[in-house]
Formats: sequence, C-alpha cells, structure tokens
Amino acid sequence: MKHLVINSFGLFLGLKSQRIVIYQNKEIIKEIALKSLKTISINSNGITISSDLIFACSVRGIKIFYQNFNTFSATHTLYEHKGVNVLKQQFSSKDNTKGLILAKELIIGKIKNQRSTILYFSRNKNNEQKNTALIAMQKAIDTLKSSKIIDTNDIFSIEANAAHRYFEFLKFNSLLPSSFEHRTKRASSEISNQALNYGYAILLNIIYKSIINAGLNPYFGVLHTMRSAKPSLALDIMEEYRSFIVDRNIIKIRSSLKGELNAELKKVIASNILNSLNKKLIYNHKKLTLESIIQRQVYKISAFFCGDSRYKSYIFRW
Repeated sequence: MKHLVINSFGLFLGLKSQRIVIYQNKEIIKEIALKSLKTISINSNGITISSDLIFACSVRGIKIFYQNFNTFSATHTLYEHKGVNVLKQQFSSKDNTKGLILAKELIIGKIKNQRSTILYFSRNKNNEQKNTALIAMQKAIDTLKSSKIIDTNDIFSIEANAAHRYFEFLKFNSLLPSSFEHRTKRASSEISNQALNYGYAILLNIIYKSIINAGLNPYFGVLHTMRSAKPSLALDIMEEYRSFIVDRNIIKIRSSLKGELNAELKKVIASNILNSLNKKLIYNHKKLTLESIIQRQVYKISAFFCGDSRYKSYIFRW
C-alpha cells in the first residue's frame, strides 16, 4: 500500500510503534506499516489524527492531505531541501516565455488524452457526435501549437471549448449516467460530477506529492490563477492526467453511480484510481508504474524551468 485514503466519519488514526493504527469506536480495525506509505488522504469531516502520527509522517516524508470539495490543505515534511535555483527558475517563468509554453503543452496533453478516451470508448462506433468532437479537438490542438496564443485567457478559452465537446460526447453516448447534463466543478448534486470531483481530489494529492519531490512550489502555477490555499501548479499539471486516471475509471463504474456519493462508492472510486496509478505502462522503452511516470514527468517540468528546451506531455495509448 502506497496511499491511504480515509473516507469514514468518526475514525481515529494513531501511532503504535512504526505503524498507523486505525480505530473505530475504540476498536482497532486496521494497522499499516509507515514504511509502506507515501500519502494519507483524509476526505471526510470528523476524522481525528494524533500529533505523534503527524510528526512521524513528517519525519518520513509522508504527505497528509485534508480535503473536501471546497477546501484543500497539505501537511508535509520540511526536510526536503532541493536547490533554491529550481524555485528561482520556476518563479521567473512568469516573466519569460517558459510559463506560457508549459501552459500550452499541458493543455495540448489534456486534449490529446481526452481524444484518446473518446477513441477508446468508441472503438466500434462511428457517429456525427464522435467526428464533430474529434475535429474540434484537433483544431484546438493546432491552435495551441501556433504562435498566436499570447496569454492564458486564450488557452482557457480553447480548453473550455474542447472540454465541452468532450463531455457532450460522453453524455451523447451514455458513457455517464442519464442524470449527467454538463460538467459542474463544485457543489454539484449530480452523482457523476460528484464522483469526478472526488476522483480529481485524489489525483491532486498525487500530483502535489510529485511536485514537492521535484523541489517545485505547488502554489506557483503557470495557468490557473494564484491565490491563498490554491495549489495552482498542481492543478495545472493534473490537467494532463484527468481523463485517463479519473474519467476512464468513472466511466467504467457508471452503472454504480446511483443515489449519493457515500463512503462505499468513494472506496470503489479510490480503489480503481489507486490501481490505475500502480499499473505499468511503457515510458522511454521501459515499463514503469503510472505513478512513477507522473513523478518523472514532473521532474522534467523542473528541468524545463531550469533550462531544458522543451517539455512534452505524456500521451496515453487508446
């Protein structure tokens, strides 16, 4: 186990020797060795964690995330001491072309991976909705590759149009439940959007952890606006992976998306996403877990800030 996701109200997380001990109604329900963990995600109210456990996680570099649909907070060790030059170059990206170039490439990667998702789930289909979506996506990619894009507002406009086409395809082809009308990012009462938002929250934690490991600041982004408690760079980078890691898994369990997003459904979503992260894929002629690929991609973003000529998104085969 690399990532522990806690969803149930009323649990207590304590420390015993070198193990996390999870209590429910004062009874131990699970014990997990600290050495087997990289992150702990607490995604519900009413969960208690001991100060001893927080300190033990900090010493070992285990990131702790507290999250619901409206707020995000992370606790991680201060022992990581990457070169200050990485941060200097990252902060300089707003004043040179690096930030805009990276923002464009991340959204190109996102649209290409959305296109792969469409192709994957429509292997035996050929309809006007599919063709319209694919043509619009290719046009968006071509526009982003041109030199006409001069600011992030242009990028967001292109991304929003491509995303609209993408989710319209999912809706038209019944790849999400009939209750799905359109993509809603926050405070949605519709089960598909709730499931997507929950999946993205888990993905965000993985990206955040990878950014810290690469010596970058997760709050200094190149695309999303920067404000207090908003991990803008993590939100930027996760665009590349949303469709493959989250959307595909939500589509695969669409028949279970009924009623409300309860603890049992959250457990199913988390399990599927973590399994995807552990899946081995081809990367530079080697087989690596998807989580390792993400980490290497973030290292490449760090290298891009520091002088590499380009960053290239990871495109998933369909």
